Amino acid sequence: MSGNLIIVLCACWVILEECTGLSSPIAPFVTYKHSAELQKDIADLWWTVDDAEREITFELHMKSTGWIALGISPAGGMKGADIAIGWVESSGKVFLQDRYSTANSRPMRDNTTQDWFVLQGQEKDGWTAIRFKRLLHTCDSMDVPIKSGTNILIFAYGLVDLDSNRPEVDIMYHGTR
Repeated sequence: MSGNLIIVLCACWVILEECTGLSSPIAPFVTYKHSAELQKDIADLWWTVDDAEREITFELHMKSTGWIALGISPAGGMKGADIAIGWVESSGKVFLQDRYSTANSRPMRDNTTQDWFVLQGQEKDGWTAIRFKRLLHTCDSMDVPIKSGTNILIFAYGLVDLDSNRPEVDIMYHGTR
């Protein structure tokens, strides 16, 4: 995850916007209240907060057929960030890992609880799209609470997927991605 790009997620949850593909050739799986083009022709994000369930659903599209990641950062960088890393295998099976970063280095697997939950995903035309959710506040020490108001997001992507059959295969440094 690069600390160079900070995305501010503003929680204005009342207005319903019409969501269509931004840069991504993949249409969102469902309709969302909010959307943002995180990086032109590279990364799009949609989200909706469910106040009754106290959870947020994200849909992240990235121009890569490798792993993609979205993190909630307490200060705008990797240190202390709560990160969801996902990928779609060639079989079509979708994976999502809950990770936590202590520094500008490979985020470790969250060893407390899995709090990011994959809902669906696909790869198409060189893009990966994954829909996932998380509680706003998980009570997990390795998670950053998502609060009403401004939250800082970070994102990154890799060029190759992880391998569910080989757990020793891990994400590699993403460089400027």
